[in-house]
Amino acid sequence: MKKLLIASLMIAASHSTLAADSKAATKPDAFAKATQLYEAKNYPAAFIEMQRLAESGNAQAIYNLGYMTQNGQGTTKDEKKALQYYQDASNKGYGKASFTLAQLYRHGGLGITANTPKFKEYLDKASKQGSEEAIVEIATLLFAQGKPETDQIAIRQLRPLIQKNYYPAIHIRALYDLGQGVKNKNPAMRQQAISTIQSLAEKGYAPSLMALGNMLANGDILQQNLPEAKKIFTELARQGIPQAKESLAKVEQIEAQKKQAKAAPSKP
Repeated sequence: MKKLLIASLMIAASHSTLAADSKAATKPDAFAKATQLYEAKNYPAAFIEMQRLAESGNAQAIYNLGYMTQNGQGTTKDEKKALQYYQDASNKGYGKASFTLAQLYRHGGLGITANTPKFKEYLDKASKQGSEEAIVEIATLLFAQGKPETDQIAIRQLRPLIQKNYYPAIHIRALYDLGQGVKNKNPAMRQQAISTIQSLAEKGYAPSLMALGNMLANGDILQQNLPEAKKIFTELARQGIPQAKESLAKVEQIEAQKKQAKAAPSKP
């Protein structure tokens, strides 16, 4: 099993999702009808309703048109047009659209070739536009540098999100604290971090479940418990988490090796 690493346990949102919550300057119930239609899978009607909102210049609605166009929901699938919607929403200050563009420049997609400078440009833009996902990803990259000064910048950036009980921020800070607790032989810090990860895992937060599963499988942070790790990875794999499928296969491999070793006759 892979050892505990922030990079391997932080499940970042590398794809776009429909934005159902409204932070734009519209009436609180402005998206209620469109969201209801979308959740009922009446995509053509939802798309028309979203178009109505987008015509007023609502950036979130424009972003949602991009998502639906990218996936061919209620309209013809058109990646080029979807990209235009995302770019328009980003230009209008919608952080989720800028974060989506950042991920496209990071991994490639919708006709975009991976471009690290552009990825960083849009990630920074998304952060400044208030994207919580972008702030957490920037903090993750800062932690990965392994420098005290960048660690402190990351901690400051995460603090407001942690106060808002934003799970990804709490999770990535707990992973950092766990690493520091192990490195500096600080059992109190280590245990507090483990407790935080376990608490998030109990609430069903997938990255924390992955972290807990890895710890139980590795047996270096927590006592090894392969059946429990297997149970966690099986459920996450069912949810479509790619890392879980890989980890599940490794746990099953370890179980098979242990069973084989136990069945082997002892040498005289």
